[in-house]
Amino acid sequence: MNSRLTRNFKSYFVESRFISLVVSIVIIVLRFLMFLQNGLPDFEINSVNFSWPYLEPFFQQSPLVSFLSSTLCIFIISYLISELNIRYGVIRMRTSMPFYIPLILFNIHPVFLRMSPNFLGLIFVLWSLFPLLASYQYHRSHRYAFQFSALLTIAATFQIYALLFLPLWLIGLSALGTINFRSFVASVFGIILVFWIVFALYVFGDNIAGFIDPFTRFAEIYNFTQVPQFSVPQWGFTGTILLFIFFYIVTDNKQITRERSFTKKVLIFCTSIIVASIFLQVLYLGQTLFWIYAVTPFLSVIMAHFYTNTTRRWEISSFFVILGLLIAYYCLHLFTDLSPF
Repeated sequence: MNSRLTRNFKSYFVESRFISLVVSIVIIVLRFLMFLQNGLPDFEINSVNFSWPYLEPFFQQSPLVSFLSSTLCIFIISYLISELNIRYGVIRMRTSMPFYIPLILFNIHPVFLRMSPNFLGLIFVLWSLFPLLASYQYHRSHRYAFQFSALLTIAATFQIYALLFLPLWLIGLSALGTINFRSFVASVFGIILVFWIVFALYVFGDNIAGFIDPFTRFAEIYNFTQVPQFSVPQWGFTGTILLFIFFYIVTDNKQITRERSFTKKVLIFCTSIIVASIFLQVLYLGQTLFWIYAVTPFLSVIMAHFYTNTTRRWEISSFFVILGLLIAYYCLHLFTDLSPF
């Protein structure tokens, strides 16, 4: 029975290419259903960045355009994760999970229905992973340092907090390739090049204060002398999500130790980003939701690696349990107002 469960799971949920098409169609239907039922969520978007104030009016005028744009973005994000896995062989076994798991995770809450700068920033953050992973055992790493720093800076023009990922990317470069003075200078030059173009546009617009303002937001951290005003269900939900993330990090760590060097380094890097993003979300609590967006694709990689390699009955069963809980949470938002968030 155990071998049959494993075989069917591998055939229909891991290796099957048809599952990606099925999940894509289901996700589109579910997103339209939630949009038609509840519309777009009403929340304030932190627009303290360089590009979004000029783009936001187009999405505010048409909720449908905002919804379709966010839907397109989650498919681009899923494609980038899948392409990273295919191009660099992060997960050695054949799997479709890196594509469809982020689609599922980005569909469980109405906040992901609305177009936001977080999506655009996240796309460029994921794009910056391509030159980073390409630097593996490549001694002339300065070209890749320039590329990923420039892409992260472009991400920062949509969501300024994305710039805080740069130290992690430099650490990742040190682990995957070679970091030296030349690669560090190249990364600095990539930042300066993008921001110089942005600065020139603001100078021509006689709005230098507008250029400086986003950088001041780095200092606006949460006041930890005050306890967050969460209700008991909200604290419970937050704790459950953290346990959910902790479960996958710990259980997949047993598989990571048996992997080849490159896969091990990439998965440890993904785990580091998840942990750092959770810390930064707490640090900037109330300022942005960008770090929640950032956790999702990297958690998807950990989940995809875990379920692709597992053969244990209880671990395979946990996939269906988690999937059932995610569906239940989606229905909670669709049919009721009982969700803590």
